Amino acid sequence: MVNELEKQNILKKVDEELNEIADFIFSKSQENIVEYGAIDEATLLKSGYVNRQFLEKEIGYSAPYAGHVDFGTDPHMPPVAPLIAWVKRKFSVPDKQATRIAWAIAKTIERDGSEPRPFFRDALQQGKIKYGGFFGTWKK
Repeated sequence: MVNELEKQNILKKVDEELNEIADFIFSKSQENIVEYGAIDEATLLKSGYVNRQFLEKEIGYSAPYAGHVDFGTDPHMPPVAPLIAWVKRKFSVPDKQATRIAWAIAKTIERDGSEPRPFFRDALQQGKIKYGGFFGTWKK
């Protein structure tokens, strides 16, 4: 029979292990963002967080487009203004040329959608391989 002190020590150890797993998954997801080249102004990278409660860990990304990056998108017409700003930052081209390039990108996304860059799902898989089994739940 386990006494209360032993029970608390076991639960504390489990919580420490959960913290280690959460740290691993979070770190891998951050590395994956960089590897997938989804960094631009680092908004996605900076939006990552780990909420820690006793025996409960939540890892997430608050950037509104995090799910679109991880899962890709179905064909749709994206807003063009953010694409124009991105093209200007990425390629340092004049406004008129940036607008043309951005519209071409938008029309491609409208026709084809966008490919997934599963930075978070890959991190979960890496955690599963390292720590065994499937742990926790995740939301799209």
